[in-house]
Amino acid sequence: KEKYLDLSPEVTWRRGSLWSLYDTEAFTNAHRQEEPLIKVVGDLRKKNCTSVMMNLTSQHSDRYFFRFSSEGFSVTESKAVQINVSDSLAEPYVIVPGLREGEVGNLTCTVPAPCPSNSPNVTWDPAFGGNITQWTQLNADGTQNVSAILNFVPSFHHHELKVNCVSIHLLDRQDKPLLSHKTIILNVEYPPKETQISVTGSVWLGNNVTLTCQSNAHPGTVHRWFMKKHGIVEEVGALRVLSFTATHSKSGENICEAQNLHGAGNSTILQITVPGKSFTAFLAVLALFSLLLFALPIVLIVSTSSQLMY
Repeated sequence: KEKYLDLSPEVTWRRGSLWSLYDTEAFTNAHRQEEPLIKVVGDLRKKNCTSVMMNLTSQHSDRYFFRFSSEGFSVTESKAVQINVSDSLAEPYVIVPGLREGEVGNLTCTVPAPCPSNSPNVTWDPAFGGNITQWTQLNADGTQNVSAILNFVPSFHHHELKVNCVSIHLLDRQDKPLLSHKTIILNVEYPPKETQISVTGSVWLGNNVTLTCQSNAHPGTVHRWFMKKHGIVEEVGALRVLSFTATHSKSGENICEAQNLHGAGNSTILQITVPGKSFTAFLAVLALFSLLLFALPIVLIVSTSSQLMY
């Protein structure tokens, strides 16, 4: 039958619900208006019958049969294609590469564009100060996709922020545009920042003291502790939390280093000076001093009263 491909071929798609009415006098213009507007975008002479159904509504959901006709020949396929028309659009397809601070990243969002005359507008929101490039790709079957690429330089401030790919489909009929979107959460890797030391416990001779290293980093960090004393730097620990009993040997300048795959960051210097006496001894001296301050006025009063009596 290939000879008929050169004889003004035409393609139609017949609805299953109207099957018994086709080619009969009962098939009216009202029935014809129930059929969707169909355009063949393929090259029939190359046996490409790719078709586009336009302005579909949910009432167009049906079985559709392929029909080919030309001069002196026509045939209708016995197998049907089930078309289900939804009132909502599928989510866009999003590609997110690994993101690193300071390195250019590209987020790609793709949506189908089944109607060549009304391609969707695809964008990213927010754009983080980057550039959005939109382009259309023609597929082998004659259909199209529209992609929007967000090109930006991520920073640690972007980590775990939400960004939306939004697709707006304008329709031929006088309806509101159809919207579809997909939300993703950014995963940005960056070296340690804002590394600092917090202290738990009173720094007195014999007390338990805990130093905790905190930093903002992704992925997680490993930690190293250093103490500088008399001009000599010594590594004293390799955990995030450093605990010790306060002795005179623990006096010195303490620094925490946080490190991950992308770099390292040091805290500011924390000077620890362990007093010569323990906290208990200090309390005893303080109590004795307070007692003397309380007793001295009494002694002065008694002494003065004695002098007045004489």
